[in-house]
Amino acid sequence: MNFLAHLFLAEDNARARVANLMGDFVRGPINPGWPAWMRQGVELHRRIDAFTDQHPRVQRSRDRFSRRRRRYAGIVLDICFDHYLSVHWARFSDRSRKAFIHQCYDELRAYHEHLPAQMAKVTERLVAQDWLGAYADPQLIVHTLDRVARRLRRPEPMLGAGEEFLQRYAELEEDFLTFFPELCTWAEDQRR
Repeated sequence: MNFLAHLFLAEDNARARVANLMGDFVRGPINPGWPAWMRQGVELHRRIDAFTDQHPRVQRSRDRFSRRRRRYAGIVLDICFDHYLSVHWARFSDRSRKAFIHQCYDELRAYHEHLPAQMAKVTERLVAQDWLGAYADPQLIVHTLDRVARRLRRPEPMLGAGEEFLQRYAELEEDFLTFFPELCTWAEDQRR
């Protein structure tokens, strides 16, 4: 799961959403000196990622990509699944996607001083360029995947993954719509 899904799957409060997103920027052991809300959010993020990576439907989605790109299929799917969440938002939430995104942007600004330096830098761009809102456009997903590829040490195998996403759009969408409700139920159980 990528940024939008992690924000969506967090407990419904600002601290939890910010801390869950923080999991994308924190590597290694969780700092025991952090406040409990930060530790819990990063832990939930990691459990969500582990559940997702091990799920048979997600593994099936990875296998839909060419052998050349399969090593990067997890990265590609994280972004593509945020696209499908955007497109099918009303299936999963009674709240408008736009209102949720703007609330998340406000929360990220409010907690800016608590963010690790790299996360603070990225979230400034995320908010200013409306990355979460852009997930709904499949063409922007193609461009995003190429931008991500260019940041890799060896970008060539991932370049062009967006075209494969478009070619397999319906199958990946079906995988997402089968998998995501299970993830939502699982995440809700984890938050209890």
